[in-house]
Amino acid sequence: MNVLGISGSLRAASTARAALALALEGAAAAGTKTELLDLRELDLPLYDEDETRYTPAQRAATARLQEAAEAADAFLFASPEYHGGLSGVLKNAIDHLAGRHFRGKAAGIVAVAGGRVAPVSTALMLRTVLRQLGAYTIPQQVLLPEAEKLFDADGNLADEELARRLESLGVEVVRLARALEMTKS
Repeated sequence: MNVLGISGSLRAASTARAALALALEGAAAAGTKTELLDLRELDLPLYDEDETRYTPAQRAATARLQEAAEAADAFLFASPEYHGGLSGVLKNAIDHLAGRHFRGKAAGIVAVAGGRVAPVSTALMLRTVLRQLGAYTIPQQVLLPEAEKLFDADGNLADEELARRLESLGVEVVRLARALEMTKS
């Protein structure tokens, strides 16, 4: 079983990426292979149905993303909240994928915000997009307001309860993925 994590942040010291890494640790502890696909390392173009406009490097990046999604049995997504919604870079990455990459697969959501208000809108928008693509998002999600205050400079989360919740998210995604796998037999 493979769990693919995708963070919607390009920042070097991303709290979304740090939170996602903890969720992936939970998935790994549940006995799966995990991968954190770092969008900073891909040269994804803005989505265009006319892929002939992409450079060779952009076509290779798009293929890399699609191959990772195809191989995934489940997903964990993390997005910062920008202006009340998910990040453009994450939405763009998802736009490069199709229903065949998500249909019948489990997904979990982490959303972070810099302000005091929990990033509920981001999680809801991401849940809506994933549902449209045929993914099964687990009921719980982890929302982290004031995320910059929760992580130290090295990306470590000081709050043990939040760390437990993030790891539990990864475990629950694996649990649902295994249940869905059993229904395919």
